[in-house]
Amino acid sequence: MSFRRVVSLTLLLAIVMMLTTSIVLYIVPQGRVAYWSNWQLWGLSKTQWGNLHTNAGLLMLIAASFHVSFNWRPITSYMKNKARDFRLFTPNFNAALGVMAVVAVLTLWEMPPMAWIQSGGESIKDAAAFKLGEPPYGHAEESGFGVFVRNTGLDKDETLANLATIGVTVDDPGVLIADLAREAGLSPRELFEIMQGPEVQRSNAPQAIPTAMPMGSGRLTLVGFCEKYNRDLAGAVRILEAKGLVIDPQETLRDIAAGNDMEPLDVLDVLRQGYDEK
Repeated sequence: MSFRRVVSLTLLLAIVMMLTTSIVLYIVPQGRVAYWSNWQLWGLSKTQWGNLHTNAGLLMLIAASFHVSFNWRPITSYMKNKARDFRLFTPNFNAALGVMAVVAVLTLWEMPPMAWIQSGGESIKDAAAFKLGEPPYGHAEESGFGVFVRNTGLDKDETLANLATIGVTVDDPGVLIADLAREAGLSPRELFEIMQGPEVQRSNAPQAIPTAMPMGSGRLTLVGFCEKYNRDLAGAVRILEAKGLVIDPQETLRDIAAGNDMEPLDVLDVLRQGYDEK
């Protein structure tokens, strides 16, 4: 067995692993969505793919260090002129440096084609978020039961009754939503759906407006907000205008807030207070 050959093959496999994990992390949903829905690919979670990527990178770095030391003479020969004198900035090195500089500048300045790569990844992640569902707020699964119920505007007694239908009891209000979901064999998203009650009941009744800004809510138009929470659009318009806000129902909550020197959560608070919700 040759140590030199083992190093070369290890480097090759580490590069393959880095390439694979890089592609997966390029398309993986945002953390808030992945953890909320228990996203997995080939049986591995987002965290596991990230750990593989990190450790494969470390292995590649170690193997590459040995590989460079074994091939130091050929590498340095690339940096010699015709007189065989060492020159760092040879035409070959300058060309390689130029390629790297172009990629770095286009990436930092968010210019094509590097910007297309980034926007493509964001589009894939947004599509996954639409399919899997956004949590009510960032990393909601890490909240205790009591905090989660308060932040989502759920009725505690009704929520406990809904959970009891699947055999889940909550003895400690501090128990994490993620732990409750794990015990029930569900994702946090699926557990939240059960906590809200039957879908038919949820679709017909006004939904409580949360105290925290749910992820993605800033992109909702006022029309979309009313559809999501089963509220009358005219009533929502009256509530906002009564507070002196200038609005367009087709604008997003983020744009409405910006146009009135507010934060999106402030707009949500005005609506919640207008509907007399605590």
